[in-house]
Amino acid sequence: MENHSKEEPNKEQYALLVSCAIKEDFSAWNDYVSTLDEMIKLRGANFDELTIKSARFKNKHGKGADLYGATFKGSTLESIDLSDTHLMRANFQDATIASCLFCEAACEEAVFENTTFFIVNFTHARCYNANFRNAKFFSSSFYETQFASANLEGARFITEKYNPLAAKKPRLNMCGANFRDTKLNSETYFDLCDVSRNTDFRSISFESANFSAGLRQTLQYCNRRHNWNDWYKKQGALSSILVRLFWMHSDYGRSAKRIISSFFIASLLFATFYFFFPSQVQNLQPWQPIRSLYFSIVTMTTLGFGDMHASPDSWLAPCIIMIQVLYGYVLLGGLITVLSNLFSSDGPALGLVKHPSAPPSFMFTMR
Repeated sequence: MENHSKEEPNKEQYALLVSCAIKEDFSAWNDYVSTLDEMIKLRGANFDELTIKSARFKNKHGKGADLYGATFKGSTLESIDLSDTHLMRANFQDATIASCLFCEAACEEAVFENTTFFIVNFTHARCYNANFRNAKFFSSSFYETQFASANLEGARFITEKYNPLAAKKPRLNMCGANFRDTKLNSETYFDLCDVSRNTDFRSISFESANFSAGLRQTLQYCNRRHNWNDWYKKQGALSSILVRLFWMHSDYGRSAKRIISSFFIASLLFATFYFFFPSQVQNLQPWQPIRSLYFSIVTMTTLGFGDMHASPDSWLAPCIIMIQVLYGYVLLGGLITVLSNLFSSDGPALGLVKHPSAPPSFMFTMR
């Protein structure tokens, strides 16, 4: 599988598969490979303009075929399990692929230019440096698919139409997909998608692509997490901990709710200190929880009305109040930034889900 030298396909296997394609009956081929011990060897085979339907590409041990450099230009592939097959540098230009599985397939440097996909599962497929220029994906799945450095210029990822039974429009599964350094342009489009924090869209041309409403903000958030996680690995333990604590308050600039919650939790904690140690604050009446909370919130918002202030006889009170003021500045600055981004966006961030387990692999039979 690692040998990429020139190699002819197995002539017997190639002739049988082509003859079955011409007859549009693959029962003889499927019977043959179901008893085959060795790997199916079709490296460099030419299947251009053929229709291959419900053909088996695994031997009796479930080992995927070697289709390195094979060509399927203008072909139609339907209801085929290509999971764990070797498709490196295979050419599917102008092909139509429907209800097929590419799970864990090795598609490095494969060509899918102008290819149309209908209900295709790419779970764990490795598509590094592949060419998907002007490809169209309809209702397909991309769970933890590796698209790093692939060409996706003009590619369109489209979900199916509104489902009245589910009372909503389905979403494509891109949880954990890797689009690092992919080539995108203004014609690349991503429809409704579910992504997780593991999804990676860090690419120079990311801003050039088009996304459904709310998806761009979610992917920017995912990219920001990845960049900071990479930064943590290069820093010392103390720096990493301090910066992680900073970002924890806003979930990496995504959650105004978390900032507001942090503000009120901190206000209550400082108010508790002032309540139990009223002598630290001048003019604070003892055992008055509302007055303690009032002073804490005023300090957090850095207003400082002046009716209460740190006791001049205490060194601890100025230190505590300085810490609270600085903390309040940071939280309020973060809140203003998050709200500013919210007002300038095209709507709420959408599509983020908890990273799920791998979906089951199954095919629909096209009629």
